[in-house]
Amino acid sequence: MGRIRRKDILYAGCYAHVISRSIRKLRLFNDAEDFNLFKDFLIRAKTKASFQIFHYCFMQTHFHLAVKMGDPNDFSLGIRDVKRSYAYKFHSKYKLSGPIWRERFKALLIENEEYLYACGRYIEENPVKAQIVKQNTDWKYSSSRHYELNENDPLINYYGDDFKVSKKLSVDEESFEKGSVIGSDFFRFQFFDSRRRARPGT
Repeated sequence: MGRIRRKDILYAGCYAHVISRSIRKLRLFNDAEDFNLFKDFLIRAKTKASFQIFHYCFMQTHFHLAVKMGDPNDFSLGIRDVKRSYAYKFHSKYKLSGPIWRERFKALLIENEEYLYACGRYIEENPVKAQIVKQNTDWKYSSSRHYELNENDPLINYYGDDFKVSKKLSVDEESFEKGSVIGSDFFRFQFFDSRRRARPGT
């Protein structure tokens, strides 16, 4: 099966893990000013394009978002504008030109809030796995400090009051970035079975 198009994965109201990386591992964020500028662009975009961000992590060469989308096309345009705006400021600050982003963005469909939360925790562990810091909360540019230290973060939307973390949830970490969907075996089966049935001649 070939690569699945984003428009065949995402739908209004869906949860997704969004990833976007720099071209040739270029350092996109070099200081606090860079990180905070990009965050400000996202805060404006999520209001304009009507999407929610529950978890995030900005690394030097890429970023992760765990989101709930309104209209997927509006979301796509919103992220496009964020990346374009940041590229303009980046070029001006560092006296550079040319593309800085490797791709538009990758999006993996997430089954529900439980898997959204599990994906979010995975996202927040990136700086530790990259050996930049010793613990999640040492990294200032993720949602970890909001959840673990109760810091206010204007980029974060809140889970509902009735949301509870499942202690039984078990996820293969590779699935958070590879493939097209994040969820239970049954959810994954349903997704790929519906695609198989939709193909002519099957």
